[in-house]
Amino acid sequence: MENLTPHSTLNQKNKSGNHGIWWHENDPGPLETTPYIRQYGSMKFSKVRMDETMFPHLNDGIEIHFVNSGKYKWVVEGNEIELLPDNLSITAPWQLNGSPGGKMDIGEITWIVIKPEQYAINTPLQLGSWTRLSKEFQESLGNLLIHEGAIVIKKAKIFKKYFVELKKELTNQQSGFEIMVGNIIENLFIELHRNLSFRKQKIEHEDSFIEKLNQIINADLNKKWVIDDLAHQFGMGKTKFTKEVKELSGYPPNSYIINLKIEKAIDLMKDDQTSLSDIAYACGFSSLQHFTSIFSQRIGISPGKYKKTRPPQQHT
Repeated sequence: MENLTPHSTLNQKNKSGNHGIWWHENDPGPLETTPYIRQYGSMKFSKVRMDETMFPHLNDGIEIHFVNSGKYKWVVEGNEIELLPDNLSITAPWQLNGSPGGKMDIGEITWIVIKPEQYAINTPLQLGSWTRLSKEFQESLGNLLIHEGAIVIKKAKIFKKYFVELKKELTNQQSGFEIMVGNIIENLFIELHRNLSFRKQKIEHEDSFIEKLNQIINADLNKKWVIDDLAHQFGMGKTKFTKEVKELSGYPPNSYIINLKIEKAIDLMKDDQTSLSDIAYACGFSSLQHFTSIFSQRIGISPGKYKKTRPPQQHT
């Protein structure tokens, strides 16, 4: 991006049709008094523009983007992601990130790069002497960022206020703005920690839920499962249980149970000595015909043809 001076360009378009502010190492502006902030930018693009600084790059800090409007293609460590309005993305200092095409699309985006005193995959996060956040909190936040990898938080409108306040303080530079900026960033990190902690707990709950469901069903595939009974084992009503299974697996309970039966059948087909009738019975199908019909619907070919296409099992 071309360098923009804060006051003269804040509300004026430059010759490319884009406008906003961007402070960085070569044009620090108010960041001279907050050296832990390596960059702060808030740009509105009314035209698509190519910019070599937007190609995948490394920053020496934690980079956070908030999308106000538009749609941006982004790549983090080779993985493509899409940033939409009210999305927040966070990358660590060692993560290569940027626009795969080296361009900024039409829209409005705000970003900040915070340089920690130290932080690496095997080194706990230490933000520096500027913050009052506890050592334990900082290390926990650093671990959450590592655990998540490339982070995109959707529907993250709650974070917008922090960037609005930062822009106001850095632009106006009223007395004590350095203290205000530090407070805002601390609050942003607290909000981020809460969000990532909740996400981690949610993922762990989801993994535990599906694992428990798989164990229950696979322990007795012959049983004719009643959804009310299954829901009771999870301390839920039928409606809530059905919704949970569908959200986590993409299938309603009865359909998910059939998928588990098919998975077990495919596993049993590895043994050439086991007949399809025995497989059908072992997996809880009422008959070979029923098994063949369901298998063909789900897999696309009959179990007989599928078994013939499998390589023979190597017996030891």
